[in-house]
Amino acid sequence: MRLAGKTRLRPWVLALAALATTVAATVATAGPTLGAKQGARPNIILVVTDDQTLAAFNGRTMPYTVGAVAGAGTTFNNTVAVTPLCCPSRAAMITGQYGHNNGIVNNKPGYPALVDKQNVLPAWLQAAGYHTAHVGRYLNEYPNGKQTKPAPGWDEWITALEPRRYLSYDLQVNRKTVEFGKKATDYVTRVFNSRAVQVIRKQAPKPAPLYLQLDQFAPHAGPGTAKGPCAGRDVPDPDPADYAQFANEPLPTPPSFNEEDISDKPSFVRKVPPLTEKNLAAITQRYRCALASLVAVDRGMAAIDAALAQAGELDNTVVMFMSDNGFFNGEHRLPREKIRPYEEGLRIPLAMRVPPGALGTPAVSSVDDLVANIDIAPTILELAGTTPCLAPDRCRVMDGRSLVPLLLGQGGWPADRGLAIEFKTADEKFNTSSSCEYHGIRTPTQLYVEHVSIPNVATGLCEAGDEREHYDLVADPFELQNLYPANSASPSGVAQAQLAERAGRLSNCAGIEGRDPAPASGNYCQ
Repeated sequence: MRLAGKTRLRPWVLALAALATTVAATVATAGPTLGAKQGARPNIILVVTDDQTLAAFNGRTMPYTVGAVAGAGTTFNNTVAVTPLCCPSRAAMITGQYGHNNGIVNNKPGYPALVDKQNVLPAWLQAAGYHTAHVGRYLNEYPNGKQTKPAPGWDEWITALEPRRYLSYDLQVNRKTVEFGKKATDYVTRVFNSRAVQVIRKQAPKPAPLYLQLDQFAPHAGPGTAKGPCAGRDVPDPDPADYAQFANEPLPTPPSFNEEDISDKPSFVRKVPPLTEKNLAAITQRYRCALASLVAVDRGMAAIDAALAQAGELDNTVVMFMSDNGFFNGEHRLPREKIRPYEEGLRIPLAMRVPPGALGTPAVSSVDDLVANIDIAPTILELAGTTPCLAPDRCRVMDGRSLVPLLLGQGGWPADRGLAIEFKTADEKFNTSSSCEYHGIRTPTQLYVEHVSIPNVATGLCEAGDEREHYDLVADPFELQNLYPANSASPSGVAQAQLAERAGRLSNCAGIEGRDPAPASGNYCQ
């Protein structure tokens, strides 16, 4: 980062650092604060960014969030988006289910494919007495147009309509459409942050606990409304005040960057040429602008905590921060996108600050166990003291697990947990550098994927296929050596047979053994 950027950052970074210190001290002591609902269920705030990589969650890019949420709370170091794409990931968060159970495995058709739309996290919390508020973007293809009604379960609905933009967009405020223009004050992250703070100021002091879900648009690519170093299409648009923050940031080049030897990769990856100078310039620009766009998100996290403190609810509020999926910045020669089942797409940041009063004891600071976006709904429900049910006979069987035992440092988590990894396009014609459909398994140490539908290179049409990948993530964390196929008698061959069998069972799994009814498939999730 250049010196000028540092100079501009210093005043508000110091202010955020001071607030982060106050927050950490308040949460650590968990003493009563004026107006706090003592003995009540906690407020819960979930903030989700769009396409933020795990690497972008760091103290230089997001100093407040890293210090006041992760630093004062719990960081989950091995978190996976089981379908690394916006709509499926966000659907997993509000259902606690894999896409093969909730119906969403792609952005198309998106929300219309969601099974049992009324029976989702905000509705369960609403039925349990929570005031529920949504601010930001929602699942792709939620009723498109100038007029939409709030999605099921939301008392307040402050949601960006499609097409989503950083500037010149429409916001649905309950049943009223509000238009925003091209002024700096219209910048979407500023507006989302401001609206979230308004909800907190109004609702947090009231007797009913608050559930606020803030779905940020940043650092998703925009349609090209930015100026200066972030001008151009398919580039994230930072807040106008932040354009230059990372203008000279070097592009990371891990061993997988512009991978030299891809002869072991599936056919649709092998056809991807090495990155050109033009590719590198575009990737670098998008990377720098993505980092700059997160600066406003970080300021929003500070504003949320300030509003909670003012309401006397800081030590009675759970704050969770995560991304919906990762993103590729040239790794494995992939200049963009996120749906490929490599670590850059699958791995996401996850941190949560849970006051000791919500757990009965301080939470641990770090968790290395394998967790996923399907675990978010079960965790929130346990913290709220309720169930995934609209009525005793209308419950959704969740595939994820509550993270509360991990927050408490307890045992019982599956040591070799397997997560189903899945994706299926709804298009007959698809990107020829990706598979049309895959399923597999991600364990703490292994990734195994079966690509069962592959685009024909000549026509682009999806056709049945059978190409597989297997990576030992301990020996080969950058996934440079595809171990498939291995001699069946070798350790890798034995592992592949076991992983294939487990992946097959996970592909139609449902629920958790000992917690949920026996699934029709006979296969519980892990």
